[in-house]
Amino acid sequence: MSENLSVICLREDNLCWLDGGSVYLLDGDDPAVIDRLRLSLGERDHGIVFAAPGSEVRLLELTVTPEERKHLAASLPFMLEESLTDSIEDLHFARRLIDKNHYGVGIVDNQTMRRWEESLGEFATQLPWIPEPLLLPWSPGEWMLVVEEDSTLVRYGRNAGTRVENELVPILLSALFEESPPSRVIVYGMNESTDLALLTPLAITDLQWRKGGFQEALMLSESDASVLNLLQGEFAPQLPYARWWGQWRKVAALLLVALGIHLFSGWLDLQRMERENLVLRSEIESVYRGINPRGAIVDAEKQLQRQLDGLRGGGSGATFTGLLAPLGAVFSPESDMVLASLNYSQRNAELRVNLMAASFADVESLRGSLEQAGYSASLESSSRSGDRVRARLRIGERP
Repeated sequence: MSENLSVICLREDNLCWLDGGSVYLLDGDDPAVIDRLRLSLGERDHGIVFAAPGSEVRLLELTVTPEERKHLAASLPFMLEESLTDSIEDLHFARRLIDKNHYGVGIVDNQTMRRWEESLGEFATQLPWIPEPLLLPWSPGEWMLVVEEDSTLVRYGRNAGTRVENELVPILLSALFEESPPSRVIVYGMNESTDLALLTPLAITDLQWRKGGFQEALMLSESDASVLNLLQGEFAPQLPYARWWGQWRKVAALLLVALGIHLFSGWLDLQRMERENLVLRSEIESVYRGINPRGAIVDAEKQLQRQLDGLRGGGSGATFTGLLAPLGAVFSPESDMVLASLNYSQRNAELRVNLMAASFADVESLRGSLEQAGYSASLESSSRSGDRVRARLRIGERP
């Protein structure tokens, strides 16, 4: 950090930007300052920080066990509830890991967090919020004070510090001294005698006064990536969905229009195909009924194929074509016999033939020919019809 540290802070409710030894007022009407800040936020490697007023942040260290550490995010407010005067529902809790068993904790009122958020405006989520005492340089056993006109900024631990009114500084330091005396105290201020008078009651052997203020103290501060950032939980930065939507909404609108056209076209094709399917199914049913007028239609093509396979057979004489073959010559144009009707039973593998012949002898001759050809042929009925004979034969495979 050192000389490159850039800090945004609140001074008498005015938002100020401390950068490179200069002070810029962000609440003013100078757009050049805002533009320069925007540019700096995009260019700086270490970024810019918001120094959350130390008087509004309570800092403490918390020792935790490995079991407590697993659920610390949810249990932290309840672990500290007894030591707080305000309701935990009204407070914001932030934490950072110091070492294996210790956490640094920062506690701020929710309304205060929202007030800072409003003051920072567009920059609220673009930079970390660091309690200003933790921006001061610190070493173990050391205190650092920055004495200003009405208040003093104090850091006295790795995650301990505050801002307090000047008249209360001796009381605070006396209490801290009794608890753990420092080995060295560094004081920044503008009036040495007045500043050191704040520590007169304390027996401090190594006491250093340096002329300067908050900016001068920051010159010795070192970068600490693990410093406590108050932007956690509900105040954590969110992805800039609104900005992204503003940039891509035209493209998204075009994509939605294209998708709508594609879906509508697909729906029209589906309707057309359904109508064609109904017509096709009607034609299939009509063709199937012309061949097989009875029975349910499940899959007309497969049903017809099975029936055709049954008629073809595998070369057996008991199939329809096998039984029909020997009758072909009998009912030729040169023959006197006339075929009246033909009925085939696939289940029984039998063919029933109604025919007209010149005499009973012709019928019997036909039956004998079928017997000699290896078929079973029986006369089921016969009758005289004028000068011709009507007969019914049952033809099948010989057992």
